[in-house]
Amino acid sequence: MLTAYELVAGRLVPHVIAAGETVPAGALWLDLASPQGGEDAAAEAAFGASIPTRDDLRKIEPSSRLYEEDGIRYMTLSVLVGGNGDGWSLAPLSLMLGKGRMVSVRYDEASIVPSLASRLQKACPDAAGGDTILVELVEAIIDRTADVLEEAGQDIERLSQRIFERSRTRRDYRAILTHVGRKEGLMSSAREALNSLSRMLAFLSLSDETQAYVRKGLKTDIKSMSRDVQGLSDYATFLANKLQFMLDGTVGLVSLEQNNIIKIFAVLSVVFMPPTLIASIYGMNFEHIPELRFVAGYPIALVAMVVSAIAPYLFFKWRGWL
Repeated sequence: MLTAYELVAGRLVPHVIAAGETVPAGALWLDLASPQGGEDAAAEAAFGASIPTRDDLRKIEPSSRLYEEDGIRYMTLSVLVGGNGDGWSLAPLSLMLGKGRMVSVRYDEASIVPSLASRLQKACPDAAGGDTILVELVEAIIDRTADVLEEAGQDIERLSQRIFERSRTRRDYRAILTHVGRKEGLMSSAREALNSLSRMLAFLSLSDETQAYVRKGLKTDIKSMSRDVQGLSDYATFLANKLQFMLDGTVGLVSLEQNNIIKIFAVLSVVFMPPTLIASIYGMNFEHIPELRFVAGYPIALVAMVVSAIAPYLFFKWRGWL
């Protein structure tokens, strides 16, 4: 779908471009969502430059994601898409800035783009240009990433309390490890998204403010956004380190649980070893065993087995091994 946004009376007005329809000449923003049926060709004709394909967006080398061609800056970001708790994933979002316009190309459902469009339809900065739309979009992406990290931080804190709480109830370590793994995947995606933002802002900071499509205050906005991205990157690193500690702690607790189980079996084997020895001695099939003639031999053997079982248990309790 190709949507063109025009600035009318302080707000962006969307126009969904149908097949064969011409893009309005005053459009500041062209949004291509999974273009098909010649929509990318219509955008290229209106923008006067080539539009990245799906394969172009998948490239990971920096030279293919950040470059300038014929005065137009091509920038591809990795943004968080999805939601619903741990269901975040990375998707490419390509942005092009030039000739007073911005073009966005996406093949995945990046909800931040329609959300920004809805907000700008209500109010848009006066004398807005393509760079203004770009700054608004990048700030919205930063805010969304910050919200994701904030929610993840709260969830990780609750998970930490669940792991290290002083409770005798049995923990479901499988569920805990699965939860930690999912959060680690989210942190990896968030850090990659922030790294791509940082690289894009560094590339955009090289813009020549003497060009017609770049306003004077762009670099100031870029510096402010760069500081925000750096702060979020530090926080994401902190959460990733905390997850690693929680993973190590969970594995350590699992080892302690296993050691306790093994210790119980070891104690039981020691406790039942003397009674088993006594029973084995008097269970031998020899004809001449003096004790077999004792009238009280059977109860004496039972008492000896009980005493020999209790004595090691009391000794372990005295030494604090149980």
